[in-house]
Amino acid sequence: MRLNKYIFRSYDIRGIVPDDLDEEKTLAIARAYGKFLRKRRIKIAVVGHDCRLSGESFSKQMIEGLLSSGIDVIDIGMVMTQMVYFAQYHYKSKGGVMITASHNPAHYNGFKIAVGYSVTTEPHDLKEIKKYAEKEDFIVAKKRGRLKKGDVEQAYLRDLKKKIKLKKRYKVVSDSRHGSTGKYIKNILSQAGCRATCLRTRIDGSFPAGTPDPTDEDIMEELGREVKKRKADIGFCYDGDGDRVGMVDDRGRILWNDVMVAIFAKEILGKKPGAKIIYNTLCSKMVPEVIRKNGGKPIIWRTGHSFIKAKIAKEKAAFGGELSGHFFFKDGAYGHDDGTYATLRILRYLEKHKVKLSDLYDTFPRHISSPEIKIGCPEYEKKRVIKKISKKFKKDFPEGEVTDDSVIPGDDGVRIVLEDGMIVFRYSQNGPYITIRFEAKTQEAYNRKKKYVKKMLKNHPEMIWEDELCVNLDSLD
Repeated sequence: MRLNKYIFRSYDIRGIVPDDLDEEKTLAIARAYGKFLRKRRIKIAVVGHDCRLSGESFSKQMIEGLLSSGIDVIDIGMVMTQMVYFAQYHYKSKGGVMITASHNPAHYNGFKIAVGYSVTTEPHDLKEIKKYAEKEDFIVAKKRGRLKKGDVEQAYLRDLKKKIKLKKRYKVVSDSRHGSTGKYIKNILSQAGCRATCLRTRIDGSFPAGTPDPTDEDIMEELGREVKKRKADIGFCYDGDGDRVGMVDDRGRILWNDVMVAIFAKEILGKKPGAKIIYNTLCSKMVPEVIRKNGGKPIIWRTGHSFIKAKIAKEKAAFGGELSGHFFFKDGAYGHDDGTYATLRILRYLEKHKVKLSDLYDTFPRHISSPEIKIGCPEYEKKRVIKKISKKFKKDFPEGEVTDDSVIPGDDGVRIVLEDGMIVFRYSQNGPYITIRFEAKTQEAYNRKKKYVKKMLKNHPEMIWEDELCVNLDSLD
């Protein structure tokens, strides 16, 4: 079986439909995963999919491949990613697949693959699955697995209600952008007692309002306008599969998710003094400042939900978070990323401390920060480009504190912290693009960094400035 090697990424499988992924390739990957599970004596797997147009057909092929390998399958249908993780506990299943391409455009799809409870694949796992698929080295079971239809919606809702109880009836605006949260978010917010205005809940896997992505400044600014217009307390926006969330405060201001990492870290450290907190390389230098100020131990780590989860487990950390909106709570939760749990968690925090999100935001150190900027770059070029950028970047700022693969093994870029801010360049694990972020203490320093970043990128003709994967390029103007 010939497969595009680039679809096997660092922690999941993701590609364009039908060029990279179709039903035949999905079946091969499913049978490879079936062998992967059998070698680990795992005999049951949960399968779910998001609302993408290819999701249902890919789900059928995934189920068939697992059944033919002798794996029992529980099909939970169209869900949010966190519901697959939850279903693993509910059905006592270490195996699981979520068919999704997260925040990639509508014609992408892929697979988040479980290797344990709330644990997803890392590079060595995907290398093994890739080998089986390419060599068509499968197990044909003497006895096929059994298929069972599952429905975890009510169990998931009960679990959320048990974990987080609210007394105040918050006025909330949510935007699902026609993604999978549209099926569930109204019930989740209503159950919590919120007076909710839920926008774009009609499920449409073609994403007619654009790719659901809470790192997109245009999307978040639109949400902010809705919050102000409706005089709401807070606004939430979700990605296509619901495991990531973005927030705006009661004044309609965007809180980029490293601010939320700092807020959640402060909350947790109030209960667990001295706890370790994991954050990714794209986060502001404000994050470790807040963690230290509140008696915690900040640990910077590689971007990617699987990498952060693994680091949390290794360090026995209480919490981890990423700029992208993945939040991982270990205190009273399962430790996997769940955008709807994070939604209720911030509301509980505000209720407990009797504070508005805008007032809370104003108590945190402020830096002038760019959003997460994404610019197209071919798969076969992006690593080489980042190596070239890294070399010049470190030469230009010899006084800076460098974080790269010499500090974090396998890291996918370079971050330099300076006296007046920081800059990060990295290649994406999710698609053919490069990600950039920068911040400064003053507008003058911010403008200098913006000019430097744009010039650096313009010096590389490999950059694709007009591409469907580009996000927030206006921030470089």
